Amino acid sequence: MRGTGGRSLFLAALVGCAWLALRPNARVEGWLDVALAPTRVVAELSAPLRAAHTGSIFAAEEQPSERADADYAQRRALYEAEREAALPTLAALSFARRFVHVEVVGRRPGHFDQLEVRVDGDSCRGLARGMPVCHGNVFVGRIVELDTPRAGRARVELVTARGFAVGARIDADATHPEVRCVVGSLAEVSRASEGRLYLAVSTPSSRSPSAASACVDESLSPLARFPEQARGFLLGEPQPDGEGEWVLRPFVDFRSGLFELVVAAPADIERPADVPLPDELFDGHWASSRVLSSGEPSAGREGFELSLGRWQGAATGAALVSGARLVGRVAHAGALTSDAVALGDRGFSVPVLAAIHGARAPLVLGEFVSLGRARDALVFHWEAPLGIAARNGVERVRANLFTGSGTALVPRGLLLGEAWLPTGPGPHRVSLETETGRPSQGELWVRVQAPSESGP
Repeated sequence: MRGTGGRSLFLAALVGCAWLALRPNARVEGWLDVALAPTRVVAELSAPLRAAHTGSIFAAEEQPSERADADYAQRRALYEAEREAALPTLAALSFARRFVHVEVVGRRPGHFDQLEVRVDGDSCRGLARGMPVCHGNVFVGRIVELDTPRAGRARVELVTARGFAVGARIDADATHPEVRCVVGSLAEVSRASEGRLYLAVSTPSSRSPSAASACVDESLSPLARFPEQARGFLLGEPQPDGEGEWVLRPFVDFRSGLFELVVAAPADIERPADVPLPDELFDGHWASSRVLSSGEPSAGREGFELSLGRWQGAATGAALVSGARLVGRVAHAGALTSDAVALGDRGFSVPVLAAIHGARAPLVLGEFVSLGRARDALVFHWEAPLGIAARNGVERVRANLFTGSGTALVPRGLLLGEAWLPTGPGPHRVSLETETGRPSQGELWVRVQAPSESGP
């Protein structure tokens, strides 16, 4: 009878686990986390014994201090270069303007075409709704809210948003007249463009534009609040849409390539000198955690378990780092421990910024999605809607890759590794060479939420 009862209990537990796997329930999983907490404590107490038995130490703990110093130096150099690249390079776009740096934190929940940004100095002083937001020489949108959802943050509506409208001009050439039009929202052709987005054009003064790039010109709009600050910033390149009309091919990746931006404000705004945001690696919002187990020994699976849970500040999606290098993210934060995924896990996605060897300005690459590990390299899928311009017949360039902005609890500028990047539009497969191995036993640092970020 006892055997029958045990088998019945086992069968019931097996069915329950299968049901949860197919139909996850956050409340039930939370109860299980608490119910299994005693077993987690036992596992934590036995961890030193397992480490002594396996003799396995996480490779990052043995990294020489020289490499760590070099990593931090690369991160600082990237940060400075990225801020410089966010500023316009055309002299005409710098006249009578003051530029305030903002870092993309993420998308507004339920509103893909609105960005949440963090303003330099954590202060919105001097800024106003309607001010244009740009990257380099390119117009990307306008400020629509300030000090939201908290002080020092703002919301930016992108030119891709439904209902967005900005006046534009395409200059004339020998055979084409000047074209005036309104640009805003996504063109219908974007639905069939394999991930590429195009801006819609309405009320054009001519159906035959020149090859010149469209730029912002709101001089004819009585409703524009900051026409002089927006004037001249680029919007995109005219392209036929296949149905006798034309659209604009943008110069930035609106889907996953917006990291560091600037607000183009009037030169005389009342605002103190800009103070760059502090390095998030040293802001105190990190907690130490040990790797308890190395996860499932299966192809494409490098997940592991951490000795840190929700009760110690861990949160789903948080970055795991060793020094200045990204190792993975928290996949599920339990009560006392957490499940994590590594860079080599299939489906792991991360926004990427590249420091091209021999180039000053960093290059925004957008989202990389892991296809798993191949020998000593990690293979990633890169959609590359804009791609890298090929020069002098070069088919690939060497670069150091870093995390970009816009993913909650994943700071920008974390090192990923080195790679050869193909030139031209994608999609591409990229092999990332990284010194971060498979985590087994050792210590990592977990990004934890600041009190103001923990939500209700």
